[in-house]
Amino acid sequence: MLSKKTFIVLLTLLLAVYAMGLFSGLLENDSAQFAVMSMRMFQESDFLALFKGTEPYLDKPHLHYWLAAASYAVFGIYEFSYKLPGFMALLLAAYSVFKLAQILYSVPVARAATLIFLSAQTIVLSAIDLRTDAVLTGFVALSLWQFIAFAERPNWRPMVFGALAAAMAFSTKGHLALVMIGFPLMGHLIYNRQWSLLWRKEVLLGVAAFVLGICPILYAYYVQFDLHPELVIRGVSDRSGIFFILFEQSFERMSGQGMGSNSPDYFFFFHTFLWAFLPFTPLAIYLFVRRFKTQAVLDKTQGLLYGALAILLLISFAQFKLPHYLNSSIPLWAVLVAARVGGQGKIWKPMFHIQKLLFVLLGTVALVLCIGVFPFEFWVSYVLLGLFIVGSIAWILRTKAVFSGILLTGVLTAVFVNGILNIGFYPKLLQYQAGKTASEKIMQSSYISPDKVYKWGNAHSWAMDFGLRSPLKIVDQLEELKDLSNVWVYLNGLQLDQLSKTDIPFNIEFSVLSYRITKLKIAFLNPATRANTLEKRYLVFLPGSGNDLK
Repeated sequence: MLSKKTFIVLLTLLLAVYAMGLFSGLLENDSAQFAVMSMRMFQESDFLALFKGTEPYLDKPHLHYWLAAASYAVFGIYEFSYKLPGFMALLLAAYSVFKLAQILYSVPVARAATLIFLSAQTIVLSAIDLRTDAVLTGFVALSLWQFIAFAERPNWRPMVFGALAAAMAFSTKGHLALVMIGFPLMGHLIYNRQWSLLWRKEVLLGVAAFVLGICPILYAYYVQFDLHPELVIRGVSDRSGIFFILFEQSFERMSGQGMGSNSPDYFFFFHTFLWAFLPFTPLAIYLFVRRFKTQAVLDKTQGLLYGALAILLLISFAQFKLPHYLNSSIPLWAVLVAARVGGQGKIWKPMFHIQKLLFVLLGTVALVLCIGVFPFEFWVSYVLLGLFIVGSIAWILRTKAVFSGILLTGVLTAVFVNGILNIGFYPKLLQYQAGKTASEKIMQSSYISPDKVYKWGNAHSWAMDFGLRSPLKIVDQLEELKDLSNVWVYLNGLQLDQLSKTDIPFNIEFSVLSYRITKLKIAFLNPATRANTLEKRYLVFLPGSGNDLK
């Protein structure tokens, strides 16, 4: 396994990539949306009510938004301020993974598990396109560590801390947190026949700590929804917020009611795992098969594996699925996979070669992105990139220990790929997120006042709202534009055509390019065909009916 020195070097490289992600910008929809929701909470000093635009927001609890609002209070309203609590939560998850693996196995396994967790592509992405799952992952990992510590050596302290962490996880995303914590723990207790632990007096203390821990979000739901039955949520009034978060939330997602259905594929999370766990997916597949094929390798953590598989099966039946639902299960998978690195068998040298092949393949993709899709602007960037590639290849080839080489190659692959994404790809990509570029032009202007900027229609413009530090005012109908004077209106191309056919005077202040950057297609990535995939957004000035500027 890895030496302490090598572990620290690789961990530092990974943390540098995560730190870059703090400044990589906010992607629409969810990251920018949640940043705006937190911003509104902070600006209005109303920490009990959540709004998505003008609509009350019922779907998720408040903790993620409270943490972001607290970060705004300390550092100001910036993109990195929004991301910072999620980044800290992922560090908490990494530390919890280390401690959990140390309890179950050893320090060398703990080092491997930590690096595998932080290298998993879905975890790196969760720090870049930051949603509620980063905070959820941190508290789920902490809770699992503490509860397993209690199972190993029963004591009131890990039970209380585990229960409070579970409460924080529930306060971040509701029922999904309990599934991610509860299934592995039940599998662990069943497999190791430790049911008697449930009857210890410390468990009652844990239950009390959990109930106490979720009281703040229950109170917030009560104030916003139970006290206001007139609110209409997805066409239904008289919604109890407390009843929703305690009983209804996950059933709506499982059945497709409320959220709708976006995937009938019952294998969605299984094939999602294939890319989400990169660059260690081949290792995970082999070790997963080996655990079931060779009974001799089974140990007391087999119940945790059964619990992790039960999670995959359960969420696969949900009618509403998104890839990041897997994120909070990755800490457990990292521990289970790391525990089997270093075993006997002839597979390890071929596995080392597979990891080298992944370094080449994924590195090639990254190079295409930084050379062919969005080239670096400065030659020094290519020099530094070349030095990293040469240094990485030399380090890999010099490593003779197979198991260390497998881990080393995987981590360097994650650093290589995601370092390029953070430094070059995402900043260039965000130039095509119209709301961000439009808000930058407005803030740089000496005469456009953000409080005089409107948008026509209720289509959300989260990146622009955040850039202007204020949600845009909304005009619902074309006729309402006639009553406006000395204001600016944000339009798409179709709306501009409609405005041009009226007698309302206007002039175009500027236009920006627009593309749905979270749904990339080859035609967009190809510079030769990119222009054909782009739309435009416009900021027009309305002087009022007294002047004709068209």
